[in-house]
Amino acid sequence: MRSTPSHPARAALASALSLGILAVAVRKGPLGTWEDRRIPPITPRVWRAITALGSRPVCYAAVAIRCVLPPTTGQPSRRLAPLALLAGADGARTLLCRAVDRPRPPVKERLAPTHGASFPSRHTTTALIAWNLLLRNHRTAAAITSSVALSRVALRAHWPTDVLGGWLFGTACLAAAQIMQSPKRGTR
Repeated sequence: MRSTPSHPARAALASALSLGILAVAVRKGPLGTWEDRRIPPITPRVWRAITALGSRPVCYAAVAIRCVLPPTTGQPSRRLAPLALLAGADGARTLLCRAVDRPRPPVKERLAPTHGASFPSRHTTTALIAWNLLLRNHRTAAAITSSVALSRVALRAHWPTDVLGGWLFGTACLAAAQIMQSPKRGTR
């Protein structure tokens, strides 16, 4: 059963509730340790290249290019909607990140530069939203997002629960956007 496309309200509610529970849990400290992780042995350079697929410059540029291309379907007046969704979700994620204020993994263990608090992962959230907006194949979008999420943990920029939180936040945003975009019942 595909929850987001066919049941966006359920997906939004389940993701938001799960994210809330996870946010409360991570405020008390890390869930899991580095020793718990089984990550493929890839060089940090490759992990950094993968993590770039969830970076703001790459995702915003790709979504902006999609917005300026002639629309294949839908209304031309909604051309900027994907970019507005990405920016709105990014802003909301920043507010949540500041509210939870979870510290990142220890500096001496990080293999990539970071800034700000850790939960939820910006790269994971941005990748999930951007690649789902850009690609018609949701499996490919999920593969890219999974790779980005794994790269953030492999580079020790995030705890595993941070990328889970980013995934849940992105899913809730996409589902909420789908609910707002669907035609209202009883209107013509």
